[in-house]
Amino acid sequence: MSTTRERRRRVSLADVARLAGVSSNTVSRVVRGDGEVADSTRRRIAEIIDEVGYRPNYAARALAGNKTGVLHVVLAAPMFHGHGQTLLAVMDEAGGADYTVSVTNAYLGAGRIDNGAPPFQVDGVIILGGQQPTVELAMEMATHTPTVLLLANETNLPGVSTVSVDNAHGTEVATRHLCQAGVRSLTHLAGPDSWSDADRRREGFVTACEAAGVNYDIVTNPSWNAEDGYRTVKAMATLPEGFVAANDQLALGAMRALHERGVDIPHEVKIVGFDDNDGAECYLPPLTTIRQRFDLVGRAAINQMASLLEGEAPTDVLIEPELVIRNSSLV
Repeated sequence: MSTTRERRRRVSLADVARLAGVSSNTVSRVVRGDGEVADSTRRRIAEIIDEVGYRPNYAARALAGNKTGVLHVVLAAPMFHGHGQTLLAVMDEAGGADYTVSVTNAYLGAGRIDNGAPPFQVDGVIILGGQQPTVELAMEMATHTPTVLLLANETNLPGVSTVSVDNAHGTEVATRHLCQAGVRSLTHLAGPDSWSDADRRREGFVTACEAAGVNYDIVTNPSWNAEDGYRTVKAMATLPEGFVAANDQLALGAMRALHERGVDIPHEVKIVGFDDNDGAECYLPPLTTIRQRFDLVGRAAINQMASLLEGEAPTDVLIEPELVIRNSSLV
């Protein structure tokens, strides 16, 4: 009868080799994806690996070849829609490039983060950011590990590659859309001051309003939540002809307040959001918004990491968002 220790013993590469009737070197080549193994042998080894639940020993791999095949993702911001979609995109792209992904939640709340250091050696670190402390974290990580910083709206950081969405361009496009629809007074429902996304979207709004010569106002919300958009608009003594919301949730709250006030959207007031959250087309009316291509962010992140691992210099990538026009801004 087997003991508890025997039942829990980790399956080794040598175990797989013994079961497959091949050498440990042959199993190692299959695990690494080496092409110099016969298809029938590869299939037999793959079936055994799946059956016995073998997992590569990344620490041993690191000692042998200074590569682990592991990328570590640090979650350094709340998991809002964009960060969740970006994480899924990074994991999908990493899997397609034969990397394993480990994840650490470094966000402590209220804009605070811990060091997010991976618990073992990894080939590179990808940080999902958005608030100022993530910039310092990325620069520190880059002193000893290839590092890519996502969604922080920063460029030219020492040793760090970055991928961001062009948030300023997104709100410029959204604001110009409303101006071209004849709107002459606009309010920006801005996100929290602690977020770089909110800063860039505010800048884009101001740039477009001043270029069009329209009257405008900015109201900064304490969070990205629909409740704050609702409270802000409910408290307004007079309404503008149009709103540019810093995200779809603020737009949702604003639309509820407008409905309660008996305002006809879009005939009396038009509104545009930002993100194109799942369900934005089901708002009443369907929400015109700025779509962020988080799939492209994930792809760019893995491409950036591959370049760093090949010894290339850090670079910055800016992804352009897209205007999605729906009924909330159309008459």
